[in-house]
Amino acid sequence: MIHVLCLNPAIDKLFEIDGFTVGEDYPGQTPHVAVGGKGVNVARVLSQLGEDVRLYAFLGEDGGEAVRREMTARCSCVFVSVPGACRTTINILDRAGGRETVITEAGPRADGEQTRRLLAELDRALRPGDMVCCSGSIIPGAPEDFYAAVSRMAVAAGARCALDCNARTLPPSLAGASYALAKPNERELAALTGQPRTQDARTLRMMAREGMPQAERVLVSMGAAGGVLMTPGGAWRASLPPVRVVSSVGSGDATLAGALSALARGMDDAQTLRLAMACGVTNAALGGNGSIERQELERVMENITVEELSDKPA
Repeated sequence: MIHVLCLNPAIDKLFEIDGFTVGEDYPGQTPHVAVGGKGVNVARVLSQLGEDVRLYAFLGEDGGEAVRREMTARCSCVFVSVPGACRTTINILDRAGGRETVITEAGPRADGEQTRRLLAELDRALRPGDMVCCSGSIIPGAPEDFYAAVSRMAVAAGARCALDCNARTLPPSLAGASYALAKPNERELAALTGQPRTQDARTLRMMAREGMPQAERVLVSMGAAGGVLMTPGGAWRASLPPVRVVSSVGSGDATLAGALSALARGMDDAQTLRLAMACGVTNAALGGNGSIERQELERVMENITVEELSDKPA
C-alpha cells in the first residue's frame, strides 16, 4: 500500500492567456477547473498506474466536496474535515510567451485535535513494507515538522517514507527524519544548500549529499532538462525527448508518483528514473493536471535516455 498525504488540497483553476501582461484586464475568461494539491495529484497518477493507494487529507468544509467526489472514486481515502474553504490555486498559462504564473491561497486551518486524528488514522493503517508519501505544503495550524514526525512513524512501522515539499518546508521536514526518497527540484535544492542554481548533474549530486543526507535516494527534477537520481549504488541522469507542453501543472507530482510506483515494484535505479521522468513528461504533454494515459506513457518511455554517471570528473 502507498499512503499519500495531502495536507492542503486545492481547487486548481487554469487560465490560458497568451501575451499575459501584469496590470491588464482580461474579462470573460473561462478557466479549466480540476481538483489538485500535490498529494492529490500524486494519488491520482498512482491510481492510474494501478497501484494500491490511500489518500489522507484535511478537507475544507466549503468547496471540499469536489475533492471528495473525485478521489473516493479513484482510491481509498481518509478525510479530516476542517472549518473554512478549500483553497484555490490560480495558474495563468501564456503559451505565446512560454510562461506560467501560479498564485496559491493559504487555505483553511487545522487544530491540534484534527492533526492528531489524521496521524492516528495513518498509524493504524501502516504495515511493514508500505510506503508513505509526504507531498506539498503543510496546512496552517499543523506543526512545521509534521513530515519529519510522519517519517519517524513510518520507520517505526517498518514502512518507507518519501518527501516532496517546497524550499521553506524542507529544513524542518529533514530534521531528525529519514526518507527512502526525496524529490526536490533544482531550485529547491539550491535554496536548501545556499548554492547557485545549476543543472550540472555532478554538482547536483554533491549538493544532494550535502543538503539531504537524511534521504537514501534523491531525485532532482529539472523540467525540460530531465532529472538526476542519486542512490547508494550510484547516480543516473535522464534526458527527455522534445515534447509540446500543454501544461506543466502537476508534472512534478506525476514524476514523484512514477518513482514511488517503481520503488513499490522493486525496479532498479535506472528503471525508476525512466518511469518517473516518463510520467512527468506525459502529464506535461497531455496537460493532465497530475494525470497520465498508459499508451502515451509507454511511447514516452521508449524515448527517454538514461545514463549512469561516474564519480570521476568529466
